[in-house]
Amino acid sequence: MADQVGTCSTCGTATAASRRRRARYCSNACRQRAYRQRVNEPGPALDSFIGRDTELAHLARSDARVLTLVGPAGVGKSRLAKEFAGDRAAWVDLAGTSEVAKACAVALGRPTEEPVLGTLVRALDEKPLLVLDNCERVAADCAALLEPLLLGCPALKVVATSREPLRVPGEVLFPVRPLSITNAVELFADRASANQVGLRLGGRDALAALCAKLDRLPLAIELAARLVTVLPVDELLNRLDDRLELLNRGNRTAAERHQSLRAAIGWSYDHLSAEEQHVFRCISQGAEDFGLDGAVQACDLPTDRVLVLLSALVAKSLLTSTGTGRFEQLESIRLYGRERLAEQARRGQSTAANR
Repeated sequence: MADQVGTCSTCGTATAASRRRRARYCSNACRQRAYRQRVNEPGPALDSFIGRDTELAHLARSDARVLTLVGPAGVGKSRLAKEFAGDRAAWVDLAGTSEVAKACAVALGRPTEEPVLGTLVRALDEKPLLVLDNCERVAADCAALLEPLLLGCPALKVVATSREPLRVPGEVLFPVRPLSITNAVELFADRASANQVGLRLGGRDALAALCAKLDRLPLAIELAARLVTVLPVDELLNRLDDRLELLNRGNRTAAERHQSLRAAIGWSYDHLSAEEQHVFRCISQGAEDFGLDGAVQACDLPTDRVLVLLSALVAKSLLTSTGTGRFEQLESIRLYGRERLAEQARRGQSTAANR
């Protein structure tokens, strides 16, 4: 029986196939490469995606070579990137690695023993949409890799998620904001109903107040929705000053930093310099809206130095500049800062007592 010519599902080269059986791969190497790609690609989301229609439309219209989704902990950057990219992209989760190039090669199903840059250039010619997720701790390494990749792959587009910019040539920042109040309420109702069939949540005004108090952050809303089986909405709303203690029941399969609101914000705080941590703690004492003079008074540092450090906190999505010389901080982030400030004070008292 005559052989027919097919194409390898991995590399596209010709393969021989009989009428009874068509070969999907030209070699065992390509078969293993395809397996590694399937293992590293994110699976479809198991829950509903709510809101973000405007953001998805803006992402679809962008022609940026590097589009970085930036925003605070728990705002939904990764989920938005997943919804936008679908299965068109090579997905690389960088949260647990310090070797960006090797992580990309593994995600693309390519060997890491060969010169990695050349390997990536060849691979990305075949799949020219790359998603780099959770870049904040390896931002410099991402930038160092992306510049030669973009030069070597003229068709390549990169979507990155990060709590701070990568600062690579050609990068366009896309700030991911908290949900609209309408979408926040819809998300809360959806996730709460999933925890208990037939659950009665109460009026929309109470739900809107709860979501507003949670800064309209998707992660905080989803964590709070798990508590409505034991606390009615009104009581939960009254207890949100203790949200860092309460909101600690994330999905078991989620990354550790998404298991609780405290861990999500701590992922950013732990990566700050000692001076940045000092300013972050000090400004948490005040209101959510403050000016440079108030920050200087709280931090007891020279004005120029405080301005530099505030700028760093803005870049790392722990603070927002209003553009009028004032700064704003989400309540959840401010409560975390106060918690760390109290911890620092206790540590100082303990040190003084032991002298």
